[in-house]
Amino acid sequence: MRAIALSAAVLVTAVFARADAHADVIDVIASMTAALSDDNAAGFMKAVDKGMSGYDTLRGEIPALLAQGNVVSSVQALRNEGDDARRSLQLDWYLEIRNLDETAPVVRRREVIRCTLEKHDGRWHVTSLDPLSFFEPENYTHK
Repeated sequence: MRAIALSAAVLVTAVFARADAHADVIDVIASMTAALSDDNAAGFMKAVDKGMSGYDTLRGEIPALLAQGNVVSSVQALRNEGDDARRSLQLDWYLEIRNLDETAPVVRRREVIRCTLEKHDGRWHVTSLDPLSFFEPENYTHK
């Protein structure tokens, strides 16, 4: 009987660990979107693993994007799968860029972003974002 109770406790702990991992990665993504809306490039990049493919490009593009004006960012998770060490997400990500030049058009972007997060040293890190081009600064061509 004691072995059954112990097995049940281990199973419940595993279920809660997965539930916590699910919520934890959503919190990481929420902090990234909040950082974009708060004009905080460092806050956005804090969650991104420095070894991620395209990290240097993204590190240059996020400040350039934010320098263009006011950015509104929101995300809805469409898929969040994995375990307590690695999660794969599909995110419905929306960006709105209101350029500092009032004659420039408001840019609205919405795309499904595929994202992987891995837990290292007790913290979740974004190890892939696809497509990275979603975060490129806008090329305004108007007169």
